Amino acid sequence: MHTHHIMQSISSLVECAHKIAQGHQPEEERARHVIALSAGTGTDGAEVGKILADRLGMSLFNRDIVELLARETDMHKGTIERMDERGDGFKGAWLYSILTGLNISRDNYLKNLTHVIRGIAACKGGIILGRGGSFILSDLPVLRAHIVGSLPVCAERLMTQEGITRKEAERKIQETDKSRGEYLKNLFQCDNNDPRHYDLVINSDHLAPARIAGLIIEARRHITFE
Repeated sequence: MHTHHIMQSISSLVECAHKIAQGHQPEEERARHVIALSAGTGTDGAEVGKILADRLGMSLFNRDIVELLARETDMHKGTIERMDERGDGFKGAWLYSILTGLNISRDNYLKNLTHVIRGIAACKGGIILGRGGSFILSDLPVLRAHIVGSLPVCAERLMTQEGITRKEAERKIQETDKSRGEYLKNLFQCDNNDPRHYDLVINSDHLAPARIAGLIIEARRHITFE
């Protein structure tokens, strides 16, 4: 099952979430059908997400979240992408707001991102890849899994997948992960490398994506929430 192209707008997802909050269906019950997955660069996190979606019959939400944010905020998708999981993404946002009349402050971005993530969790369920899902859904019974890997092994993967040199691969990993960490720190005041934010942390160095997906499914089967 490939990445699901969402047809509903954010407003409809939020409306659904409000109905659930009013008692039509407990939000906690729907959240049990969600996995919040995050991964370092070069750990094959996207591939793991696809395998999970296939095996569990769920939708995978990845780039779709950017599209929903763009639709809700009336911003160009490219502008949202420049903010997406980037530590410097909000630099110059004030100038863009003045020129366009759109509110793209950090707080407004976080509000809309939260609406998207919680709307998906409440109304559709699925695999939510990145975008702070583990932090936004931390109060719900959602399995939160994080995939890591050593720099040499992750660099080898990027070299093979993208046809780049080791130096280029290592630089890309370090820059991307640093930027993503700053982005999450900015939004949630949390260190995304702190294992206490996750139910399961997996080192991908010696495990294929299918094996990692299997471990996550096994953890989901046995995890309990009090």
